[in-house]
Amino acid sequence: MAKMKRKPSILLIYLMIIAALAFFVLLFSLLYNGGGANQLAFHTEATQPQQEPGVEVITPSVPTPSATPLPSLEGRLIPYLENGLWGYKNTSGQVVLAAAYSNAMEFDGNVTFAAKNGLYGLINRKGVFIAEPQWLNVLPFSEGYAAVAKDGSLWGYIDQSGTLVIDYSFREAKSFHCGRAAVRNGSAYGYIDTQGVLAIGEKWRDAGDFSEDVAFAVSDEYEKDRQYIINKVGTKVATLSSSSRGMAFSDGFAMIRDTSGCFFINSEGSTAFRTVYEDAGDFSGGYAAVKIDGKWGYINEKGVLVIEVVFQEALPFSNGLAAVCDAETGLWGYVEATGYFSIEPQYDEAQPFADGYAVVKAGNSYRIIDKDNSSALLYDIA
Repeated sequence: MAKMKRKPSILLIYLMIIAALAFFVLLFSLLYNGGGANQLAFHTEATQPQQEPGVEVITPSVPTPSATPLPSLEGRLIPYLENGLWGYKNTSGQVVLAAAYSNAMEFDGNVTFAAKNGLYGLINRKGVFIAEPQWLNVLPFSEGYAAVAKDGSLWGYIDQSGTLVIDYSFREAKSFHCGRAAVRNGSAYGYIDTQGVLAIGEKWRDAGDFSEDVAFAVSDEYEKDRQYIINKVGTKVATLSSSSRGMAFSDGFAMIRDTSGCFFINSEGSTAFRTVYEDAGDFSGGYAAVKIDGKWGYINEKGVLVIEVVFQEALPFSNGLAAVCDAETGLWGYVEATGYFSIEPQYDEAQPFADGYAVVKAGNSYRIIDKDNSSALLYDIA
């Protein structure tokens, strides 16, 4: 009698199903990790256009988004006005420091004075106060030092780090030039050196700035109306007439004003040119503006009139150009040393060039221009 086959149990069937599922899961995993991605890549390649022999296929690149570049902090940073407050723009007209100051001076190197609530502090080109607002009055930096008055009564000097280097001890203080600064405690002026030491005694009723190692000073002694040219130790090197007054030497000449008009002297104190002018400016860049018969022109260092007297007003040369006011239109432009206009008269106001740029006013707008007369807006006024 034949044996009957035993039927598999339910438990065994479940185990077989689970084993089969596990096998397929393992097989799929192996195919995906080992070859599935390759198979997908192969499928993608197969769908791309086939390259013809000798023809280069260029795949267009997608440009990478770039951040907007920050405005440049290099070169001149010029104050601009907005809603009654001052900020700074660069020569491209971009805002580099938002308008947040009650007053603002141009930068001297990497620092400048800017005021908040009427008190001046010292900021860097990023607008960070390196010396907090504390001074009621300040003078621009000169030779690395600036005169400052903390309470408005006594003056001292700081360096460009904001450090007080000469104590608050003067009733009046002027800027350093040639290593000397005029100061006074009483009625008479003297001159200090950069250490704050009195280099020339306080015996001058008036004291001009040094330039080219000499200064014009009025004696406070027996000749109270006599002006002298003094050297850096206070020795008198030339004496002017009682009616004459000089300001400062520039390019080896000083303009002297007296009752007859204006003339120039050389570094020895002698009259440089025979001509006496109605008015004159300092030499700069080898030329000086002079006024004859109500109009302005320019002379060279030999006293020769090289640009005719045809202008209503004339400023010193700087960066090879001079701002002049056209006598017919009353508008300002810029001339070269040849006398020809580099920038035709078109502005209501014009300042001298510095570092290749000048500030001008046209209508209600102040603008910054370069020597090609390309301009950028600084600010509008009401």
